[in-house]
Amino acid sequence: MNRTIKYSYAHWGPFLYKAFLEQEEIEKINNLCSKESKDYRDNLAGLIKHEHVIDVKEIFPIINPYINSYMEAYSTYGYKPIGNKVELISSWVNYMTKFESNPLHTHDDDLSFVLYIKIPEGLKKEQENTVGNTAPGAISFMYTLGTGEYQVNKHIFMPQIGDLFIFPASLHHSVNHFQSEGERVSVSGNIKITNG
Repeated sequence: MNRTIKYSYAHWGPFLYKAFLEQEEIEKINNLCSKESKDYRDNLAGLIKHEHVIDVKEIFPIINPYINSYMEAYSTYGYKPIGNKVELISSWVNYMTKFESNPLHTHDDDLSFVLYIKIPEGLKKEQENTVGNTAPGAISFMYTLGTGEYQVNKHIFMPQIGDLFIFPASLHHSVNHFQSEGERVSVSGNIKITNG
């Protein structure tokens, strides 16, 4: 006798959100990025030569609709509302090149985001040809350090141009180095949520 069994499941603990920006939005953000802006490395964990400040007042109007979407989605999936006032505290751009990496770390404030605006062509080929699970240039989000069977404690993404991730600032994440030529350019920021 065949029957349908209804079930539900949780993927893991943190609410990790992924969206995709329009080309026009990517271009606007790209125009805000410069290696001539203030060096931001003293505030970051990355082993990256070029990490620079982005003006939060300029980038916030582009990112804010996605932050609001995150908050709405968070409430929709059974959680309580997380506030009604959003403030972008800091934002920066990482120009990652071969052999650079971003070790396991967290961010400050309540939420964080990372957006990809450039991926080298060689990195795509490197990812396809890599043996094992080293995932060059991928971003890994890790919830716990447990390694037992049947635990979903890590999500790994091979980023594409336009990919945007929003996540709790306390969620550990890292990026492995790669060996391809070119720059892997990502934009990040820290967000404060309050009841205003």
